[in-house]
Amino acid sequence: MMKHLSKIALLSAIALGSSFALAQNITPTRVGPVSQYGQLMTGKNSQGQGRIYGSCEGVKDGAEVQVRGMSLYWSLMPQAVEFWSEEGVSTMVRDMNIQIVRAAMATGDENWSGEYNGIQLKGYAVDPTNQKQFMKTVVEAAIKNDIYVIIDWHSHKATQQTDAAKNFFKEMAQTYGKYDHVIFELFNEPEDISWSDIKTYADQVIPVIREYSDNLILVGTPKWDQNPQAAIGNEVNDPKKNTAYTLHYYANSHCWSGTYDWGGSCEGSNGEQAINAGLSVFVSEWGTADASGGGNPDQSRNQSWQEYINKHKLSWANWSASKISEGTAAFEGSSTKTSLQYTTSGNLVKGYLATNPTSYTKCPNGGNDTPIFVKAEQNSNVTFSDNALHIAGSPMTVEIFSLKGDKLMAIDNVNGTLSLTKLPAGKYFARVHGNATNMVRAFKIK
Repeated sequence: MMKHLSKIALLSAIALGSSFALAQNITPTRVGPVSQYGQLMTGKNSQGQGRIYGSCEGVKDGAEVQVRGMSLYWSLMPQAVEFWSEEGVSTMVRDMNIQIVRAAMATGDENWSGEYNGIQLKGYAVDPTNQKQFMKTVVEAAIKNDIYVIIDWHSHKATQQTDAAKNFFKEMAQTYGKYDHVIFELFNEPEDISWSDIKTYADQVIPVIREYSDNLILVGTPKWDQNPQAAIGNEVNDPKKNTAYTLHYYANSHCWSGTYDWGGSCEGSNGEQAINAGLSVFVSEWGTADASGGGNPDQSRNQSWQEYINKHKLSWANWSASKISEGTAAFEGSSTKTSLQYTTSGNLVKGYLATNPTSYTKCPNGGNDTPIFVKAEQNSNVTFSDNALHIAGSPMTVEIFSLKGDKLMAIDNVNGTLSLTKLPAGKYFARVHGNATNMVRAFKIK
């Protein structure tokens, strides 16, 4: 499904003389998870626990969305970059049944002496052109396959790259933020720094995304994404309140419940604490073996972690969709972007992915700009067109809500046309009441 840039955002881009071009509209070639669930959004269940939902059904018990797929390896090695391709993504959709792909873009001045198709592979800081092209290829392949895609600023030092991250995410949001498929990951695995430092960084990057998109944002947490509970009571400033906090684990190295012998709490316990406090948690990276990427997968530990993940309905991307020579790589060295042979890790993960749905049903009214009534009967005196509500007859009170039920505005004595173009692009509900009328209508701002 696709959202459209608001008139405000579009005019702003023109006024600024933006140097980057908007992407042509991309049409999915299949009905996949995005068509069924819609835009991913954070919310709480009836017990107050943080979950992820879809805009199709909204925030309600039983409508939680858990999507599972693969994370590409850093865009620095030919054994990885081969799969940063339309063919690579399509092959994983077909052979592995993925619902989401994560594009882990190198952000600094990294140079691992790799070359792919004549391109010397270097990080975004020294080669933004090629790194952005790798990213755009993956994003557009995901949209065509109707799966979710994480645009990952794959850095351990993002707090030292704030300006570069703002420029990058502004371009990505302006170009792809209208698509429900896209998720923005601001900071992969912060090192041993404070949550305050991470929040300060995120609070500067989020506004440039929100100028163009209300899509899900993922924020890293201290000590390599192992402490999402650090954000409890001090969440990032997101006007759309659509931010989740990341939890990363490697099955051989990390524990899902209790404490370590040295007294520290298990990573899974930290995640559960955040969830119980109402924060939405997203496992944007996990591995079957050691935290180093090496080792052999322990099936028992992996099974226990999967039980933890499924209990809390956590979405995930497995590290890594590559043929790197390490234990957590999913593909054997003989694999190509159109033909996958699996390692021990890859076969294990493919087995988990086999329980993903094999077919999807398009959300009723999904991607359809025709408004729907969600409570009251249709009333010919209240219509919606051209990003405005039109009210005929006697004056009425209009209240505008987000999909989560947050009241955004209330206007009394509306009679005639009420322009809503100041709202960012997205989906909303309008409650119109007065003179024996009491109705709620869903609408979409382009």
